[in-house]
Order: sequence, then C-alpha cells, then structure tokens
Amino acid sequence: MKKLIALMTTAVLATSMVSSCGKAANSSSGHHWQNSETLNEWQKSLLKAEGLPTDIEQLSPSQKRSIQHIYEMITYLNEKYDEEFVYAGYIEPGLMDEETLYARSLSDKKERAITVKIDDNGDFTDDYQGASVADYCETLIGDFVRSYFDSKDVAYFMSVNANRLNSMKEVENGDFNWNIGLRNEMVFSADKYSESDIDKFANELALFLFSHQIAGTTQLSVLKYVDISQLTANNYTDYYDVKYIVYRFRLSINESRVIITKSNQNNAEEYNTNDFISNLKGE
Repeated sequence: MKKLIALMTTAVLATSMVSSCGKAANSSSGHHWQNSETLNEWQKSLLKAEGLPTDIEQLSPSQKRSIQHIYEMITYLNEKYDEEFVYAGYIEPGLMDEETLYARSLSDKKERAITVKIDDNGDFTDDYQGASVADYCETLIGDFVRSYFDSKDVAYFMSVNANRLNSMKEVENGDFNWNIGLRNEMVFSADKYSESDIDKFANELALFLFSHQIAGTTQLSVLKYVDISQLTANNYTDYYDVKYIVYRFRLSINESRVIITKSNQNNAEEYNTNDFISNLKGE
C-alpha cells in the first residue's frame, strides 16, 4: 500500500468517525491485530480520500492490512482519551521505517500531530500527553521573546519536531534536557529592527535555549511592507518572499553543535555548543 502520509482534511474524515467512549484508559498488553474481511464507513472514507478502492476485494493484501491497522490505531486514541481524533498520515512498516500513525485531536486548536506506534511489548504508545510539555515550552520561549521586544513588532510561531517527554513531571526547573526539538519562527518588522538588532538578540536566544536545554532551529526573519500584528500561523509563510524579506537569521542548536546561517552570508557557521556558549558568556 502506498504510504498514506498526505494530510487529510478534518471535514472529510470527521463526518464518518467511529468513536468509542468511556473505555479503559490504557491499551491492553500485547495488541493483536484484527483481520476483518469487511470495511466500515470510516475506513471507506479514508480510502476514498486517498483515491483507493473502497471495495475490500479490490485492495491488495498490504493495502488491506494498512487500512485495518490505521483504524485500530486511531480507535486506540479515541478510547484512551475519550476524544475524537482524525487521521493525519501513516507510514507503513519497512526495513528502515517504523509503523506510525499520525492523528490530530479535534479539541486541539493548535492542530498538532499526534503519533501512535507499537512498542517492543506489542502495546500501543502515543505522545498525546506530551502536548502539555510543548505548551509550556512555547509559553516559556514566547514570554522570553516578548519581554525582549515590543509584542506588536514581533510574531512568534512554534512547532514540535521531536518530543521524548511525556509529561511536565519530566521537566525539572524548566530544564528539558535536550529531550524536545522545536522549529521556532520569529518574524520582525523592518520598520523597527535592523540586522544588528537580530544578531544581538540571536545570541541572547542561544543562551536562553542552552540554559533550558531546548534543541531545535529558530528562524528570525525581518520583513518589510508587512503588518506584523496581522500575521497568523496560517498566513505568515505567505510573506517569505524576496519582496518582503530584508534579513534572515537561522539558529540551530542541540547538545553538541550550533549552526548559524545568515541571508547576507554565503556559508553557514558551525560551532561546538559548549565552546559557542562559553564564548558568548566571555568565559
């Protein structure tokens, strides 16, 4: 079966979502896949959206297997959290790929992707509870940015690339221990800020991220002809065009290295993280 990794619209799949409520909070040990010879309406809706046959007899063995697994994995989420989840993508198991379902909760206004996998014991696992960690991280960074700049002159958007933390219990004193990886987008008004302002702030941001051991890539873009207050998570990339961009600074940091890329330079700069931070601190 082709890998179902394209994002589906909520409207299409939510109309036929089969949701079980009030079930046990945890999955049963050693999950056993079901082998049904029929398709329910939810499965048919997904297959139709993917341009695949909705008659089970017309599906290949791998297609049949995948659509059944997808349904069981999303049903696991519905039952565990007593919420409605919609399909967002799927990766078939393979030599280099781990079977993974991507889903979204209809109650999550940020529309973050939740992953479901199967651990070595055969149990379903997911990272939905880690959303509280992501929320805290976003607030932490957002407050730092807005304490540095006038909030009306900067827009901040965040997405999570990787998160190995399941709950806030694993975050001690704001220290993420390099267990979360983010993509941060910070957009600034060219009417207010120059390249030197951004360069200076980027150093402060690197110190801040290092102090909290937060990994990821942050892009700082200075734009002209744009009302920063009107930018949203859905439209800010519309202005990532040469006619708007005045300056762009990209900072990538993790436990071992820092990479800096500037739009006014041809080559990226790479440093050992501890050496880079020590230099900023003047040690």
